[in-house]
Amino acid sequence: MVPHVVTPVDGSPESWRGAETAIALARTVDASVTVLSIADSDGERAERLDQIARDLSLLDTSGVEIEVDVRTTGASIAAAIEEVVELFPGAAVVMASHGRGRSSALVGSVADDVLRRTFGPLLVVGPNVRGVDFTGPVIVTVDGSAESERAVPLAVALSIELGVAPWIMEVASQRSTPPPGGVESVYVARLAHEAHGASGHEVEFEEVHGQQPAVAIADEALRRNASMIVSCSHGRTGLRRLALGSVSAGFVRHAPCPVLLVREPHPAEPVHAAQGHGETH
Repeated sequence: MVPHVVTPVDGSPESWRGAETAIALARTVDASVTVLSIADSDGERAERLDQIARDLSLLDTSGVEIEVDVRTTGASIAAAIEEVVELFPGAAVVMASHGRGRSSALVGSVADDVLRRTFGPLLVVGPNVRGVDFTGPVIVTVDGSAESERAVPLAVALSIELGVAPWIMEVASQRSTPPPGGVESVYVARLAHEAHGASGHEVEFEEVHGQQPAVAIADEALRRNASMIVSCSHGRTGLRRLALGSVSAGFVRHAPCPVLLVREPHPAEPVHAAQGHGETH
C-alpha cells in the first residue's frame, strides 16, 4: 500500500537519518524512493547532487530503487514535496524532525504545511530514533475522538503489510496506576474487536497509564521495540489552524521509533507556505 517514498534531505546528518529510515521502509514494503533536495542555484545543485551520491554510498541501499531529485526553486520544502508526491499517487513522505535551512524544525510550521499540502501519511523520524528495521509492532493511539479512531484502519493495514502486530493504545492520563483487577479499557477493546472484524487480522489493545501521554506511549514503544507510532495529528486545542497537535509533537520528540502523522483534509482551510528558514518551536 506504499508504492513510493519521498524523503527530503538538506545535507545535514539529521536529515539523512530520515533518508536512512525511508530506505529501510522502502526495502520492507518493496517501494521505490525519491531523495529530494532544494538548491538555490545551478552551481549549488551540481554540488548537492555530488554530495547526495556520496552520502547514499554510505548507506545500505541494496534492493531499493532510488532516484535523486535536486530542484532549484524559491518555493518551500513543503511545496516541493507536494509536487513530487503528486507524481506518485499513494506515496508516503519520510523525513527527520529537524534539519537545517528550509527543512529545519519539522515539528512546527513545516510539519503543518506538509500535512496540509499532502493528504497522505507523513512519517517523522525524531531525535531518539536509531536503526529502525520495521520488525516490531505498529502502535496506533486513540483519545476518544472520531478523528483519532480514523487512523486505526491505516495502522492495521500497515501492520499487515509489514507482517507485524497492530496495537491500539489509549492513555489513561488521570490514573498513574492500573484500575483494580487490571481490567483493560472497554473503549480500546471495542476498537480492537471492530478492527479485527473489518480486517480479519488479530488486533491487540492496551490502556496505558501515565500523566504525560507522549511519554507513556514512547515508553511502551521502547518496551515493545515498535516499528512506528500512528497518530492522528488533529490536536484537541480547538485551534483548527494547527494541524500538528501538541501530543503528536510530543510523540515525535520522545519516541524511539518513527511517528506516522495522519490528518484528514479540511477543504475550507487555506494552504500557507512555510514561514521563514530558521528553526521554530
